Amino acid sequence: MAETKSTIKYEPLYISLFRTIYQHPIISAAFLCFFCITVTTNGSDGKITYLSLITPSIGIILLGIFAGLYTMHEKKNKLLSFGIMLSGVAAAAVFCLLTYFKGGYAYHLLNVGLGVITAVFIYLGVTNQLTVRNFILLIMAAGFLIRLCFILSIPITYMQHDVRSIGSGSGHIGYMEYFIQNKALPDMDVRTVYQFYHPPLHHILAAIWVSFQTLLKVEYTSAFENVQLLTLFYSTLCMILSYKIFRQLKLERIALVAATAVIAFCPTFYILAGSINNDILSITFMLGAILNTIYWYKHRKMKHIIFIALCIGLGMSTKLSAWMVAPPVAFIFIYAFIKNMLDKNNRNFKKYFIQYITFLVICVPLGLWWSVRNYFSHGVPFGYVLELSQNSKQYIGDIPVMQRLFDFSPYQFRDVGLQCALFDSNEYNECNPLIALFKTAMFDEAVAVRNFANIGGLDAMLFWSAVVIGLIGFAAMIFALFKKKTIPDMPMKIFIVILYAVFFLSYYIFCLKFQHVCTQNIRYAVPLMVIGAYFTGWTIQNLMHEDAKKWQRFCGSLICGLVTLYAVSGIAVYDIVFLDLARWIP
Repeated sequence: MAETKSTIKYEPLYISLFRTIYQHPIISAAFLCFFCITVTTNGSDGKITYLSLITPSIGIILLGIFAGLYTMHEKKNKLLSFGIMLSGVAAAAVFCLLTYFKGGYAYHLLNVGLGVITAVFIYLGVTNQLTVRNFILLIMAAGFLIRLCFILSIPITYMQHDVRSIGSGSGHIGYMEYFIQNKALPDMDVRTVYQFYHPPLHHILAAIWVSFQTLLKVEYTSAFENVQLLTLFYSTLCMILSYKIFRQLKLERIALVAATAVIAFCPTFYILAGSINNDILSITFMLGAILNTIYWYKHRKMKHIIFIALCIGLGMSTKLSAWMVAPPVAFIFIYAFIKNMLDKNNRNFKKYFIQYITFLVICVPLGLWWSVRNYFSHGVPFGYVLELSQNSKQYIGDIPVMQRLFDFSPYQFRDVGLQCALFDSNEYNECNPLIALFKTAMFDEAVAVRNFANIGGLDAMLFWSAVVIGLIGFAAMIFALFKKKTIPDMPMKIFIVILYAVFFLSYYIFCLKFQHVCTQNIRYAVPLMVIGAYFTGWTIQNLMHEDAKKWQRFCGSLICGLVTLYAVSGIAVYDIVFLDLARWIP
């Protein structure tokens, strides 16, 4: 019997909004980042505009109205409904007052925003609507908010890597300006201008974005500041892609929540959201290649081969280190081909041959065109990397290799934020690559440029919780490799282990070949954190299954508590950083 108008149940706008985000997360993230241009575009004096105050305030109020109307629609307590709506208005008012009178725009936006997210979390819990998907959506909303607040706090001349300044003619900003001014590829030996040796995809996209803004009469300086909206989008994509990877590798329930939280609240992705160099775009492509390899392994469809090829090729057109996802992908290709050839009843040589040729036709030109062009035009060696002088303050080549690899002396942990003599008054240079990996993952190289005295012990709490999570993830990966009856299956386990080994070994080789502190940065090995987050979730899932013993559930709960400690301490540390930066950045 056909439904009549009286029997059709219309879902509330609140639920429709959530469903749209679930179904189209990447498009939703793109619209959200573009919308943020009203928040990030400041006046010529660098101060906050009224538009920047009004926009997030309207968002806070609308969120409160949505929640209140939904509660009223479902015939819940009307007093609660009006209370929720008024809370949204009050939160917006408090945000505007605090920001206007005390400054610290990002600091207040973060605290009010997290308060709203917490209120929604409590509301969903009280009304029995806190599903796993809703929980993860709130985690991603909080992760996005912190990333946004980071770019609001950090100008493009602070806490950057190899960027230089507008008008300098060199560095990543100079590279972008070259495309804005010349609308052509560099016609010189790219080794002669600082950072011009990098493949140009990220810089071309940034140049197009800046030019588009200037057409809309955005000031040139503000348009360059808004390049951080691109990197914010890429960092948000990394969060979404990581979540999709975890789901495809069969994480569920609290394990999926925990793994997603590790990435959503990982300070590396806050920092990369504000870093306008090419790192975060290349990482995004690498995660895209990993995800589509998992898709292809399950379904063997041509579209996934094309996406893998595009991700690797465009990743190498952004930064050559994207090649590192190719070896594990090649393993999956070879495994699938051999398995198919051994299947006498279902051999399909033609299908695999066409798919692999398609992959090579797309990936190889996209990945190698820049290196080939520079080699034949100016003799630039393949894989060329700029090497710093031994006279640099951050040179550590005079320290014996064995000491660098195995020295874990307590003095290296007396202040977990200390990393590089360029930024620290005590001339301390971290020389152990493994310690540096964790330090830079939590604080990069330049958070210690200021003495954040109010952090107290929160930085140590963040650092050591991350270390324990990393060790749990690594141990779980080794355990899973040798345990037969666990998810994922053995070929996918080998794929992940090869991926981990390639990035980890490449990172160490890079650190020992180019012997400066800056080479020991997590930005050269970010996929390691995604793998660690996955196996942390995998551990929780195996400890907290339905048939688990009490001690196993207890251990799983402890790991969940550790992830919570890591997330909360990280938010607290950067909340303080945002407030401190507002006091001294002009």
